Amino acid sequence: MSAAQHTRFASPVTLLRDWSERSDQQALHEALFLGFTADLPFLEKVAIPVARGLGARTAVIGDAAQGLYDPVDVRMAGRSYLHGLASCRRAFHPKVVLLVGEHACRLAVGSGNPTLSGWGANDELWTLVETEDDDSHALLADLADWLDALPSAVELAPWSASHLTELAALLTERHVNAPAGPESGARLLHNLQESLLDQLPLGPVDELHAYAPFVDEAGHALSGLLGRLTPRRTILGLQPRWSSYDAGAIKKALGGFDAQIRFLEETRMRHGKFVEWQTGGRRYALTGSPNLTRAALCTSTRDGGNCELAVIAADTAPLLPEQGRVTSLASLTGRTIRPFQSTGHTLVLLGAKTDSEGLHVSLAHPQPLPVVISTSPDGSPGSWTQTGTIPAGAAACSFPLPEVPGAAVRATCARPDGTTAESTVVFVYSPVHCARRHSADSGPRLRYDYTAQTLFADERAARRFETDLLRLRELTAGTSAPRVSPAGDTTTGSVTSSGVDRWDAYLADCRRMIGAPLTDLAFGTSPLDLPQAPSSRWIVSAVTLGVREDDEEHEDETDEVDLPTTSEPLAPYVAPEQRARCRAWAQRWVATLTGPDGSATAPVPVRLLVANLYAQLLAAGVWDEQDQSWRDGLSRLLEALRSEDLAGEADHDAPPETRRRLDAVAAVVMTLLVQDATFSGGGEHDVLAAHAWHGSKAMIARAEPAEAEDLMIPPERALARVAPWSEVDRLIALAQEDDPYAEAIEGLTAAGWSVAGEDGLWEITGSFGNPFRSWPRRPNDSGGTTPTACSCEPAARTAGPSWHGRTPTWSC
Repeated sequence: MSAAQHTRFASPVTLLRDWSERSDQQALHEALFLGFTADLPFLEKVAIPVARGLGARTAVIGDAAQGLYDPVDVRMAGRSYLHGLASCRRAFHPKVVLLVGEHACRLAVGSGNPTLSGWGANDELWTLVETEDDDSHALLADLADWLDALPSAVELAPWSASHLTELAALLTERHVNAPAGPESGARLLHNLQESLLDQLPLGPVDELHAYAPFVDEAGHALSGLLGRLTPRRTILGLQPRWSSYDAGAIKKALGGFDAQIRFLEETRMRHGKFVEWQTGGRRYALTGSPNLTRAALCTSTRDGGNCELAVIAADTAPLLPEQGRVTSLASLTGRTIRPFQSTGHTLVLLGAKTDSEGLHVSLAHPQPLPVVISTSPDGSPGSWTQTGTIPAGAAACSFPLPEVPGAAVRATCARPDGTTAESTVVFVYSPVHCARRHSADSGPRLRYDYTAQTLFADERAARRFETDLLRLRELTAGTSAPRVSPAGDTTTGSVTSSGVDRWDAYLADCRRMIGAPLTDLAFGTSPLDLPQAPSSRWIVSAVTLGVREDDEEHEDETDEVDLPTTSEPLAPYVAPEQRARCRAWAQRWVATLTGPDGSATAPVPVRLLVANLYAQLLAAGVWDEQDQSWRDGLSRLLEALRSEDLAGEADHDAPPETRRRLDAVAAVVMTLLVQDATFSGGGEHDVLAAHAWHGSKAMIARAEPAEAEDLMIPPERALARVAPWSEVDRLIALAQEDDPYAEAIEGLTAAGWSVAGEDGLWEITGSFGNPFRSWPRRPNDSGGTTPTACSCEPAARTAGPSWHGRTPTWSC
């Protein structure tokens, strides 16, 4: 099966999410993202982890003169994916998303850059191709031809060029072996050797509609379009404040034709570009990356134009909105064009690669003077060291010492006028670390997909979840976490010597075991959800008004909306009539973590997941004020968490992030358990807390609060039990104390008493009721306490009419 369709309001993030939810659990082999601007931190939040988790070899390629990122914010480039740069005389401007699986394929060609605006906030246009069952489509064959020819038309690092030609060969092989299909329909157009305008049919046509956010200030593209198609009637769409145009140039280009202007609403930035025309009762459309500029439509890449990619299709739905104020050409006024501002990087470093032979760097063009190459572990100021020099007249060089994958690299060169040129920063690419992961994917997993809200609101889902947990516990007996293939495992092709890659691989295995939503809950790695607006096919953001992307020719610096890196966790809502059921299910879920002998046998992700669900229910206030049964569940949760020994054989390959998460979650659970209790009291809750404390103290002493920040939920609900950061931090500090009396002092202090000790003599001052002699206890070597013989007498008493309310001081 194959299909191609136009779609608007589109986000390629949904393509990845849809793939991760495929019922056939088909692995993803290749993921390619092309754009003019590339926001790497954004992609590393919403796209790269998903693609890598599905097993894909992943590449992101953008214009060498653009890039919406600070090097210190980029963590995964070179380690988990290839970040490549492309350079041509104008702008490298195509927008492509390609996903290739074992039997299926998804291709999106459109107008959205791989940024928050392009994949979320803007109104974009895409053409989507979907194939299944080893089928192909003419657009995929066209894309293969374009990818194969691209390295000869634009400057790319040799490894980036090889990556694209390998993809081209893969698509070609699939298309050749696929069943024959109709050759008519949508086709891909590019301008590597011939302008897009010259590939359009000759007119006359009945009607022409056009829109793009950028119209060149001289009106060359409009003049060329009307000259080529000779329409009887023309309507040009504009957003009066956000489109970039010159009214005088438009009047000159459209003068002599029956033309009107339609002002489109400005509720969101329209970044989608199209030219559509009607003739002979049929409608045709050209969509994709080209704006209404000479560099985009009228000039080939070979002759100094942009590098553009578009789709031409017949019998399309109307693309120009019918809503909007229509005005005559004569009444159009204004000039909104801003001068195009270059990044100023005249020295273009296309990429850096490391392998067993050393570090290899590639420039777009040779320089007349030597070029200095410097590296940094993370791109931060003050961390750069000089690695070597590219000789004058050379465009590439290799240095014998290999560099760490993902390290930042930049080039600098002295100019003849005495100034210094500096390149954009690239990241050391390791083909080994970024290779596609091969996995049989036959491990145990939950049978159904769940979300926290479903488990809290749907009794049938909660019951299935309990059954699934018990089944998974039996299937994973003897192993407590998904195993990550070691770096040298050639049978799986999984390379995990990089810390970032090992963590990605581990999370990917966890997602396969318990599903993406539950994995995000277990490890606090919830992906940032793009704000959603109504859509027939894909999801987009509707949150930003007037956000303009960096684009070619006339666009100024972009005010990109920064995607928040963290968000305050929110307490879930559980309806009152559902709370008793949730309390019962929470206890039953905890019970699934241990086997018949009481030992914890559930996988680590499941233990962390149940701890998260339990903390959410406490924050939701599902336990009444007088109902303290939640304490027993927390105590059993701590036993399950602390029974994990990652030094054991079963989890030798688990990444260090797993241990850090376990420690931090244990600290949060202990913080909840000790609320309204002490470690030295004699009450039921005190004894339970003290027992859990002595068993978990070592874990809590290692904990870092930031590793479980998602569990520090604000107290928004009535009867909520939450663990604030300050309390978690104080408990960790207490666990790190070497003083054997620290817990007792903490308990007495919490009760409002002051404690002072000197040479073994302790003085406790506070308000007492009914004091009596007792045998104090001292810690012993086994972690318990031993009675100590001493005589306790009131050392001093305040005056008062009766014993009740007096303040004695006891000395031991």
